[in-house]
Amino acid sequence: MAAAGHTDTGVDPARASLEAARAKPGADSVTWVEGTSPILPDAAFEVAVMTSHVAQFFVDDVEWERPLADLKRGLVIGGRLTFDSRDPRAREWEKWNRIDSARRIIMPDGSVVEAWVEVTAVQGQAVSFTYHYTFPGGGTAQHCNTAFRTEEQLRSSVHSAGF
Repeated sequence: MAAAGHTDTGVDPARASLEAARAKPGADSVTWVEGTSPILPDAAFEVAVMTSHVAQFFVDDVEWERPLADLKRGLVIGGRLTFDSRDPRAREWEKWNRIDSARRIIMPDGSVVEAWVEVTAVQGQAVSFTYHYTFPGGGTAQHCNTAFRTEEQLRSSVHSAGF
């Protein structure tokens, strides 16, 4: 978007993600902010874009209502919110196991990282899982929870937030 001449602000709570974003071509034309939706200024943006299924990481409804309210406040009148979410009817989490989700990532230095996802629990629309990474010097795991809301639930929630 910045390459197309738009004024962009990127907000992320993860410093490592911001550092990776700042290293990309054209990143110097973006304002990068470490934080979450409460820090957004009022009526400052024409469009808000939530990427990478981030909307699903707000698992309970009250937790999801907060960023929606913050984004509504941060947008100018007539502003637009866009985001993506997985379709729960596809039941993607059923393939989140060591065999079906395994992948090899070749790093810029030529080293190889093995990665896979493992579901640890499914309760209603909430799915708990672990990202596993094996690096040349060892491994790490990141535990996550995500919500698979239906289209109707998503539409209702954004409508209730004033969109």
